[in-house]
Amino acid sequence: MAEEERNASAEKLKEKANNYFKDKDYENAIKYYTDALELNPSNAVYYSNRSLALAYLRTECYGYALGDATRALELDKNYIKGYYRRATSNMALGKFKAALKDYETVVRVRPSDKDAKMKYQECNKIVKQKAFERAIASDELKRSVVDSLDIENMSKCFEEVSVIRSKLCLITGNRP
Repeated sequence: MAEEERNASAEKLKEKANNYFKDKDYENAIKYYTDALELNPSNAVYYSNRSLALAYLRTECYGYALGDATRALELDKNYIKGYYRRATSNMALGKFKAALKDYETVVRVRPSDKDAKMKYQECNKIVKQKAFERAIASDELKRSVVDSLDIENMSKCFEEVSVIRSKLCLITGNRP
């Protein structure tokens, strides 16, 4: 099959997948996006669309969705939907800093995209909250040396040392 024919067939499969996606039949959408990718593995849109379908399954497929979004960006680093979909997958996987970086890219390129701004703000808030929680946790772990001193027992030890010293002086005939 010639390249033009393969690309045309892949495009038809993508359209079929898009229709399944619109009908919320994500499993068939994924199947047809995958078939389209087999015919044209260098199409960033197919990876991005399959990434979205995988994310919508919500059945622990976020890792695959992340992989497809990343592959879409490897093929076309200017494909903004790829950044958006990778950010969404990273958010679902709890990788908030990575998600924030991709949302920043989307907002920078599309400053009027309200949804992207909202997701960026939400993600930024989570990143800051996590940083704050880590700071608090590390403050609790970093106790001062002074806090670890047992002054009461030290006082008793000094008293005992003083008594022992006095006894040694009496025994040896030296003055304290």
